Amino acid sequence: MEYITSFIEEIIYFFNEISIYLVFGFVVAGILHVLFPDSIVRKHLGRGSFGSVLKSTIFGIPLPLCSCGVVPVATSLRRSGASKGSVVSFLISTPQVGADSFMITYSLIGWVFAIFRIIASLITAFFAGILINIFDKEKVDPSAHDPNISVPETSYRDRIKSFPNYIEYELFGSIANYLVIGLIIAGLIGVFVPDGFFETYLGNSFLSMLLMLVVGIPMYVCASASTPIAASLLMKGISPGAALVFLLTGPATNAVSFSAVTKIVGKKSTTIYMASIAVVSLALGYALNLFSDSFGIMDSMMHHHHETIPFWLKITGSILMIMMFTWYYVKLYIVGRFMKTDNSIKIDKIQLDVQGMTCMHCAGTVKKAVESVKGISEVNVMLNNNRVEFLSDNPGKINQVKQKIKAAGYEV
Repeated sequence: MEYITSFIEEIIYFFNEISIYLVFGFVVAGILHVLFPDSIVRKHLGRGSFGSVLKSTIFGIPLPLCSCGVVPVATSLRRSGASKGSVVSFLISTPQVGADSFMITYSLIGWVFAIFRIIASLITAFFAGILINIFDKEKVDPSAHDPNISVPETSYRDRIKSFPNYIEYELFGSIANYLVIGLIIAGLIGVFVPDGFFETYLGNSFLSMLLMLVVGIPMYVCASASTPIAASLLMKGISPGAALVFLLTGPATNAVSFSAVTKIVGKKSTTIYMASIAVVSLALGYALNLFSDSFGIMDSMMHHHHETIPFWLKITGSILMIMMFTWYYVKLYIVGRFMKTDNSIKIDKIQLDVQGMTCMHCAGTVKKAVESVKGISEVNVMLNNNRVEFLSDNPGKINQVKQKIKAAGYEV
C-alpha cells in the first residue's frame, strides 16, 4: 500500500509541475501553426545546399511532431524536392524538442538544461544533414520529386479557425497516450529506484550515457513524455549528460520508424542518420557533464518553481490538463465509437486503406488532405483500422483524394 501511495504522489508531483507549462507550450505551438504553414517549410527546403539543411533544422525545432508523426511530413518534403540532408535534419530536430517539450524541460529540470537541449538538437540535426549532403550526394530520381502532386493549402483565416482543433486533436492527441506512459514510468522510477542508484552502480558517467543510448535508440517516446522520465532519472543520480543522451535519442529514433526512414532517404543516409545521433549525443552529453562539473550548475538544473509559479496557477494548469485528457478520451473511445457505428449504416460511403498513420496527428493530416478535394464530405478517419471513409459527389474524384493523401506523405 505504501508503494502505491508513493507512486500516486510521484505522478501527481510531475503532473502538477508540467501542466501549466504544457498548456502554455500548446498555445505557442498553435500560434506557430497559424503563422507558419507547411508551405513555408517546403518552400525553403531546396536541394543539396548548406542553407537548406540549416533552414530545415531551424524549422524543425519549434514544431511539436513525434518521431512517428514526422515521418509522413518528411516523406512529403522529399516528394516535394527537398534534399536528403535537409529531410534528415528535419527528421532529427523536429521530434527532439518542440515548444511544449521545451516548457516541460524548463519546469522540471531548469532553464540551463532546456536551452542546452535546444542547442544540442540544432547541432545533431545540422551535423547529420551536412554529412549526408557530402557523403550521399543526390542522384537523379524521378520518384523523389513529383511536381504533379500538390499539397493541400489552408488560408490564414482557416488556420485561425482551426486553432482549437489543432491543439486538441493534432497536437494533444499525438502525445496524450505517450505522456501518460511517460508519467507512469517516471512514477515507477521515483518509487522503485533507490536514491543514488546510478552513482553507486554506474559511477562512470560514460557508461551511463552508453546505457541511455542503448535504451533510447530503439525505444519510442515523444519529446514531452521523455522529459519526466529524464527528470526522474536525474533525481536518482544519473548524470546530466546521460539524461541528455536519452532526450536526444529517444524522441528522434525508434525501431518502428527505421524502415520508413530508409525508404525515404535510402540505406546510406539512414546509416549516417543513426551514427550521427549516436556519436553527437554522446559528445554533447560528455560536454554537458564537463560544463556541469566546472560551473556547479546541477542545482540550477533541478531547481523547483514553487517560488516563481503561484500555487493557484499550477492548479489551474493541472485542471486544464485533466479536462483535456478527459474530453480527449471520451471523444475518442465513447463519442468516436458511436459516430463510427452511425456511419457504418451508410453503405454509399467510399473507403480507402491508408498506410503510415500512427497517431492522432496523422489522422488529422489525412482528414485535412481528403477534405481539401471539392465535393468530398463526411470524412471519417479510423486510425485503428488504417482507413478513411467519405462521401463524394463524383466517384471520379477518388484519384484526386488518393493524390492528396500521397502528397501528405501516406500510402494509399
